[in-house]
Amino acid sequence: MKKLLVAFLLLGATQSFSQVVVDDAYINELENVKYVELVGRNKIGFGKIKIIVDYGQPLKLFTSQAIRSTDGTKVAFNSMIDGLNFMEANGWEYVSNYVIPARTETDENEIRYILRRKEN
Repeated sequence: MKKLLVAFLLLGATQSFSQVVVDDAYINELENVKYVELVGRNKIGFGKIKIIVDYGQPLKLFTSQAIRSTDGTKVAFNSMIDGLNFMEANGWEYVSNYVIPARTETDENEIRYILRRKEN
């Protein structure tokens, strides 16, 4: 009985974490969004990254394209792979990636990832 209860709780936990929120938009529910682009940005002093999501939304002043939890706080990831695993678990699949070369010697190359919504 305990094993059944634990399995039920774990299943419920994974189902409740099934939304990707970007600037108050639940992008999994937007029918016209089939592809997204992910860009990882370092969080200063934390050793984690925030992931910026471009789904074709208009850019507004003082808004963030970072992934947020359903309570509105920005989600920090351990790495881009952590972010890709999060997106895969939430209905998105990897398509491709490309590199934007560093502009100066002190900058780093930026790797961007293209994902598409999984077919049901």
